[in-house]
Amino acid sequence: MDYGIDLGTGSRLTPLDPRTSPEALILTHAHLDHYGAAPLILKRRDCDVYVTPPTVDIGEVLLKDFLSLSSEYAEKPYSIQDVQLLRKRERSIRLNDTINLNGWELRTFNSGHVLGSVMVHLTSEDGRSLLYTGDLNTSGTRTLRGAETELPRVDYLLIEATYGGDGDIHPSRKKVERQFIEDIKGVIARGGVTIIPTFALGRAQEVLLTLIHYIESGVLQEVPIFVDGMIREISRYYNAYWSWLRPEIQRVIRENRRGLFDHGVIEEVRDREELLELSEPFIVVTTSGMLQGGPVLTYLKRFGTRSGNLIYLTGYQVKGTRGRMLLDGIRQIPMPDGNLIEVRSEVKFADFSAHADQPNLINFITRIASKGLKEVLLIHGEHEKLVQLRRKLEGRNIRTYIPHEGETVVLR
Repeated sequence: MDYGIDLGTGSRLTPLDPRTSPEALILTHAHLDHYGAAPLILKRRDCDVYVTPPTVDIGEVLLKDFLSLSSEYAEKPYSIQDVQLLRKRERSIRLNDTINLNGWELRTFNSGHVLGSVMVHLTSEDGRSLLYTGDLNTSGTRTLRGAETELPRVDYLLIEATYGGDGDIHPSRKKVERQFIEDIKGVIARGGVTIIPTFALGRAQEVLLTLIHYIESGVLQEVPIFVDGMIREISRYYNAYWSWLRPEIQRVIRENRRGLFDHGVIEEVRDREELLELSEPFIVVTTSGMLQGGPVLTYLKRFGTRSGNLIYLTGYQVKGTRGRMLLDGIRQIPMPDGNLIEVRSEVKFADFSAHADQPNLINFITRIASKGLKEVLLIHGEHEKLVQLRRKLEGRNIRTYIPHEGETVVLR
């Protein structure tokens, strides 16, 4: 279940090789830390891939873009031809599907994270069950409903804990959006540029819809919003797979009879050099979200080195990434060519998170525990956050374990 790449600056880009040959590869969503090494499994092993249609379509775009980032990753773990193996071995799964998988019953449930994302519920022939959440968001967003909470009985829960720390409490989305817009209004008023590094899948669409909403309501002044990187291409899948979106958004698409992101202020960047010479205030929404590659580095060098501008981070920043450096107050930032740049722009963070925070993780786990949960396994989080969440759960008499990398855990 999932096979991703390390987006930080760790010692190894790809995960450990499975000790035994897998019968199947199940992919929960297209973000590279869950999907990015999937071609390696198919290159080395003979198995089918169970994946939702939006995920396999979007995943192909993200994988090809990853392979193009030669400045960041000298050695490519696989080729474009290997990426195409996902199509050849694809077995489509849909939301609320039930599939027989070599004696296991596989069921999918909405995880609320990004377009096409699912949780995976597996039941063995003897009745034991496991739920793997992938990435989980229990709160609704502008595009998606929150994760499903009415779930069948679970014996073992394998759950992400990105925001599992004691200090991880997301503010309300309305509060986040209002502060986000007020900050951008200030930059526009002084004639500056706002750079919004964002993940092409999920976060970019939330940011764009927020900007459109506040412009249409008259709160935010109309200025050009330039979209660069893969965002435009990924956003087209939100129109293609509109039935996966929350009902309110489906209604907007039907009534307006136009694309979700078709708006007069939004422009696709066609000539980056021309944009760099603009003297009027504008907003650029661009990849990558952690500043590890992509067009954002061009904007960082030109506009990030000038006071009066704003860099607005909108997602989780992994340790070792340029985004995390900025978030931690470091302003001497290394670039791919080995040079350092001095960031003089203001740096802010808007919590547009697509992950559940600690209170919501605890609520989700407690709800499952009320039906007879045997054990929780915490993964996908910084170690100190995992420890803090484990302490909270054990205080509620919920048996909790933090597996270490490469460990074999036997579920009895």
